[in-house]
Parts: sequence; structure tokens; C-alpha cells
Amino acid sequence: MRFALLIAAMATVSALMVNGTSSVLLSSVRWEEIQGYQECSARATEEAARERGSATDIRIPTELDLGDCQDPRADASPLVTAGVSAGLLLALLGAYVGLPRHRTRRRGYRPLTGMPELSAYLAGLLGESGVRARVVFLAEPLNPEVHALAFGRLGRRRVALSGGLVTLYSLDRAAFRSIVLHELAHIRNRDLDIAFLTLILWRASMPVLAVLAAVAAPASLLLGGALAGTVLAFAAQVPLLAALVTLLKNAVLRSRELYADARVAEWEGSADGLRRLFGDPPARQQGAGAERRLLSGGVGPGLLSVHPPLAQRARALTDRRVLYEVGFWDMSAVGAAGAFVYDMVSLGPIGGGSQAGPVTELAATVLSGILMVGAAGTVLWQAVAHAPGSLTPARVRQAGLGLGLGLGVFRLLSPSGAFSLVSVGGKGASLAFPYLALTGLCGWALVRWLVLVAGAWGPVLARGRRPRRVLWTVLAVGAAGVLPMVDFLLTLPLMTLYAAVFIAPSLPGAVVLVGSAGFLAFDRITSLVVPVMLTAVVVPLVGQYVSWRPGARHTFTGFGPPGPPPGFLVRFGIPVAPASAVSALLVALTGVPAPELMAMGVLIAGQVAAALWAGGGHAPLPLARGALAAFGAGLLGMAAFGMLLSLLGCLVQDSELCVPPPAAAHLGLALVVAPLGTLLAWPLQALTVRARRAPARGRP
Repeated sequence: MRFALLIAAMATVSALMVNGTSSVLLSSVRWEEIQGYQECSARATEEAARERGSATDIRIPTELDLGDCQDPRADASPLVTAGVSAGLLLALLGAYVGLPRHRTRRRGYRPLTGMPELSAYLAGLLGESGVRARVVFLAEPLNPEVHALAFGRLGRRRVALSGGLVTLYSLDRAAFRSIVLHELAHIRNRDLDIAFLTLILWRASMPVLAVLAAVAAPASLLLGGALAGTVLAFAAQVPLLAALVTLLKNAVLRSRELYADARVAEWEGSADGLRRLFGDPPARQQGAGAERRLLSGGVGPGLLSVHPPLAQRARALTDRRVLYEVGFWDMSAVGAAGAFVYDMVSLGPIGGGSQAGPVTELAATVLSGILMVGAAGTVLWQAVAHAPGSLTPARVRQAGLGLGLGLGVFRLLSPSGAFSLVSVGGKGASLAFPYLALTGLCGWALVRWLVLVAGAWGPVLARGRRPRRVLWTVLAVGAAGVLPMVDFLLTLPLMTLYAAVFIAPSLPGAVVLVGSAGFLAFDRITSLVVPVMLTAVVVPLVGQYVSWRPGARHTFTGFGPPGPPPGFLVRFGIPVAPASAVSALLVALTGVPAPELMAMGVLIAGQVAAALWAGGGHAPLPLARGALAAFGAGLLGMAAFGMLLSLLGCLVQDSELCVPPPAAAHLGLALVVAPLGTLLAWPLQALTVRARRAPARGRP
């Protein structure tokens, strides 16, 4: 799945590049006009930054007025863009349909005529495998090597048998059977189309990206100002992305071979045939060791190979964790592709910022979020479901850091970021390292949360009739919930750049980034913090609730004597809310200094108590339960406090306090207090849970 999403991302990026180039050429846009527009944009950026820097109020700018700068590409005909996109799609479909036939003619494949015994045996293997697709077996008589290849389009699959393999049919029937079943397993696993389309897109995209990078690097030396920085950043970004996607492509092509071996072992009921076919892996691979090291180029053994080593294939037959390994570089490619897609799509349908607007910004955020959550979520879900225990804390940490650093590095290398950085004279570059630390932390949190969600929803998929629908629904809800955070992280560098340069130039970059991020998060607390927090808490809890079979009695004995979890009302913080509201009102009426802050402190203390109460049982997911209870106690407690305050104002005939309950201001303040109190209550509850688990670890 991650492979399909990444290749789709590469196809989107390639289409945007071709669209931009063709629109400029076919619309007769002169290069001098584009360069003039870029210089005008750079001047407008610098003037706006200086104006904001001289302002007395502290604010983080999010928009830029380009003034009288006119983009010459804005008048490009949309028919040109649509026609180019349609042409790319038709070329892809034509290659998908025509390449199997071309391969058959070029390699000299022939039908299995005059070999009725072999044809009957192959038909029997096809029936045993349960493959329902139409499969045509072909022979490559002039190839003396022993191998087979499954290929072909949907509805017409083909399996080519080399001349050496046809000879092996008479010499070693068991080995012949294992090899053919392996190719049929590719058809049964439905990975032919993904692999075939992937290779088509990769081979079509890589030359385009290579040419663009080769042209952009020397072109940046001939340009001046912000445009040179933009082109140079693009020239550095494209090869890195191409390398990461290439490594990931090879990794998934290797994994499909392991999945095919697992399918053959399932059909045969034993892996003895495959083990005998692999022989002694160290001995078989010793001769090819030098060649493999040469191909790897020092990156790592087999990273540039599309077939796994025999030792790994043999180990995968006994250890299923090999099938679901999640690595640092795989997740780095996912994060890099997400940042690259965001930057390209946000620049408009023909690139360069032309015809861009709120719609393209929203589309870029949605596509980037779906790409990262969908690609990472499916891989982690498979690892949790099929290889329990394979995702150790160290592996989760590596995968999360890879995802976050891939996103952060490629966001910093974006052409738009380089344009703004050069426009302000290169100042503010100190934000890079704290920003990478923030994206790495968020990547780890996302991967850790996806693993938690997979564990909570795993029983639902295991016993459900349509597990894929459940998987996609849960991932879609999760992606929708974290989209505000994705947008926040992707737009944070540009929003804090001017603050670091003009508002607080003397402060370290880490201080500016943390302060700006905190200010922006508080300013968007209802649109950013609340949806992310509720998604992180509710999705695993709903999965845990649905996974329990109706009517089953559950007793949890994890870290103490058997006992039931807290009641239903306690889980939402309902009993604590009125008590904290009354206590806050009494504190506010006692004449203490700063009564508003004291009342808010009482409400937050109630949230802490609600979190400890809800997560104090022995039910699973105690931190999620505590966070939900704290949020509910804060929301309901603040609303109840406002209602009591309004009622008291009406009783004492105070016109300022006597408002119709619940007032909009009270609800808005409740949405601010609830997440703040939850963020304070969560670490306290985490320490309590950790202390409760510590004695249990020491028991025999």
C-alpha cells in the first residue's frame, strides 16, 4: 500500500512538472516575464517582512500580499493543462496494456504446444492454487537458466517458463512445482499490477526528474536573488527524493517475493520444498557477494536489489516478523514524499505558485496527510496483526523518527522555503534544527499512535467479514483528525521565519520556534488542538469498545487484584464536572486574589482528578481513558461554572453576569480550558500509571 501511494505521489509530481512546462511553452510565456515576476515577488516578500518586523504587536504572519506583481502564467489555458494530464494518463494506460504483448514478442515467448503432459500438470497446479484469473503459460526455449516470470495485465495473466525450467520438470518435479507455485502466488496476492505500474511510473518519472535536476543545478548559477535559491533547492531536493523512492521501490519489490514464498508455504502446508530449493543460503550467496556489494555501493547489503537474499527468504519461512519489518528509510521516504507532494500541489496546477489559492492549499494538505497516514498505517497495521511483538519500542522509535525527519528535511528544502529564506537574506536558518526536532517528535508520536490504534482495532478486523472497509474507515477518520496538525507542521517554517528575522533576531532559533509554535497552537486551540486530541483519544477507545464481544464479561488483572474498570459516567468526567464547577464558584466568591485564575486552577485540578479516576482501574488504554475524562470534565465543568455564574448574577441582579445560559463566550472558554487542562493532567496520569506498573514488573 505504501508503495502504491508513493508511486501515485511521484506520478502527481511528474504530471505537475510536465503541466507547468507545457503550459509555459504552449501559452507563449516568455522567460523574462517569469523572471520579472519572481523578482517582484522577492521584493514584496522582503518589504512585507520589514513592515511586519517594525510593528509593535507580536503576531505571526500567515499571508503575503504580492501587491502589483502579475504572474504571466496565470492566464495559461486550463485546456492545455487538462490535455497534458489526459495525455499522460493515456500514455500510462497504453504502456500497461501494450507492454506485456511487447515483452512476449521481444523475449521470444512461445505457447506450450506439443507438451500435453506439462500443460496438464500446470493446469493441475493452477487448480490447486485457487487462482481464478485467466493464466496463459508460455515457454522461453532459448533461455537455459532456471526461472519463471509472472506478468500481464488484468484479465490476462501470463507465466513465462524458461527453457531450463522446462527441462527441470523432468529432472526435479518438486523444485519445478515450487517455482511455478511461487509465480502463481504473485497472481494470487494481486501484486502484479502494483509492481508493473510502479515500474512504468518509476522508469518514466526518473528520467524527467534527472533532466530537471541536471538543468536546474547550473541554471541556478546564472540567476540571481531569490529565484536562484528556489531553483537550487529544487535541484537538491529532486535527487534526494528519487533516491529514497528508489530504495523504497526496491524494498517493496523484495517484500512481494517474501509474501509469495509465504503463500506457497500455506498452499503446500510445509516450507520444506522451498527450503530445499534455497539450499544452503551462505554457500549459494558466497559467489555473488562481491557483485552484491558492488551494486549496493556501500549503502547496505541488497538495498539496490529487487530480490531478497536467499538467507532472508529462508528465515522468513520460519519467522513471520521478517515479512513485516518497518525501517527508518522506508518511513523517511513516506515523509519525504508527503512534504514533496504538499509543496508541489500547493504551488498550483502548473507549479510556480501560479493559479494557487486556498483550494490548492487544502488539496495539498489533504493529499499529504492521506499519503503519510495511509502508507504508514497500513504497514504498521499488518505488522501488529501478523507479527505480534515485532514492533519493539526501538523499531517504533526508528520508524517514527524516519517519518518525521523525512517530512522535515524535505519541507526545509522546498523551493518556496528557499525563496522566502533568500528573500530575507538567509537569516533565520537557525530554525532548521529545532524544526527537525519537532517533526521527529511528531513523527514518533504518529507512529506510536498508529500502533496503538492497530492493536485496539485488531480483533475487529480479525473477526469481521470485510476487514478492508474497517481498515480504510479507521485510517480515514484518523487522517481527517490529524490533518490540522499536518497543516500546522508544513506551514510552521514560513510562519516563523519572519518572527526569527525581524521580531526577535537576538533570540536563539529554538526559542523562537517553540514560542511561535506555542503561540500559534494556543491561537488555534479549537481548530488544531481539540480535533487532534479527540482523534488521538477516541479512535483507540472506540476500537477497544467495539472489539469486545457483546455479552462478554471482562475483568482486568493487569497490574493488581481483579476489578472492573470505572463506570460509564466516570469515563467522560461527568461526576467531577459539577463538583469542580461548584468549587470554582466558591473559590471565586471568597475574595482571593485573581479570582478568575484561581477558579480556572480549580477546574484544571478537577480535570486531573477525573483523569486519575477514569484511568485508575485495570482496563486497557488507561491514558486514553484518563484524557477523555479530563477533557469531558473540563468542558462540562467550565460550562457548568458559566451557568452557575450567570444564575448567581441574575439572583443578585447583576446585568453584566446575567446572560442567557449557556452563553457563547462560556462555550468558547470551555473549549479552551478543556484541552489545556487535559494537557496538564495527561503527564501526571502517565507518571501515576508508570508507578503502578513498576511493582508488577518485579513480580515473578
